Order: sequence, then structure tokens, then C-alpha cells
Amino acid sequence: MEPIKEKKIKIARTRNGVPCLWESLMNFADLRRATVIYSKNKEAKNAVFVNQERDKQALVPIQTGDYISKAFEDKHGVALSVFRIDEISPMENSATITPVYRKSSLISEYIVDKEYKSMVEETVEKLDSKRIIAKASAIKERVLDEKEN
Repeated sequence: MEPIKEKKIKIARTRNGVPCLWESLMNFADLRRATVIYSKNKEAKNAVFVNQERDKQALVPIQTGDYISKAFEDKHGVALSVFRIDEISPMENSATITPVYRKSSLISEYIVDKEYKSMVEETVEKLDSKRIIAKASAIKERVLDEKEN
């Protein structure tokens, strides 16, 4: 099975038509998922609307080049994905994204690329579990800069 090269996703828009995605912390019976949006400079973005009472908590404007970072936790461990937004459709509520970083299973077994380290750590911490935060702290000590290797 060939890895996904690009994917089309649904997006939201503000009343003025600004393309956005929802940042969220979703809790399912056997899975927790955190989604955080970052700028092309890999900095957290400001929301245009926030509602802490909902699963979809913050509506964040997006641009081409921004990143979507996701952390999933289930009984097997933590999986991480970072996607780059390559194109935002001007006619549809959709965007094309490409995976740029993925690690699955137990996060403690992996070294996080320096380029995505801060995004991954913040996303994992958003899961709001001391066990997950402890794993994120362990990552800080084992950063790999792929350019050096």
C-alpha cells in the first residue's frame, strides 16, 4: 500500500469567506484526538472564534503553507501527524494537504524531527494528560536534526 501523498479535506469559512479550520480536543470512547493549527513559521495561530464548551473549540484562519498537527491517543499509545496545507480552493470549502511528518504507536520509541518538534510537543500537551505530557517532555531531550545525519 502506497503512502498518502496528498489529501483533500473539508474546511470552514467565516461569514466574510475567510478559510478556516477548527482546533479541537475530541474524546471518544477509546480514542482522544487533539488538532492544532500552526503558521508556515510553525507558530500557533490565533483563533477568530473560541468556544471551550464544544469539541471543536477554536476557529482558526488558514493560509497556504500553514500546518495541521494532530495527536491521537488510544490504548496502544500515541500517534502523531503533521500536514502542510498546499492549496485552498477559492470555490469550494476544501483544501489540499500533504503529510510531512508521521509517527505511530508508542511515542516514547521515536525521535521527533527538529523541524516539527515544537508543534508536536504542543499538540501532545493539548491532550491534557500527565502521562502524555511526561512523554512529550521526554521527547525534548531526544531531538534529531535530520540535516545533521
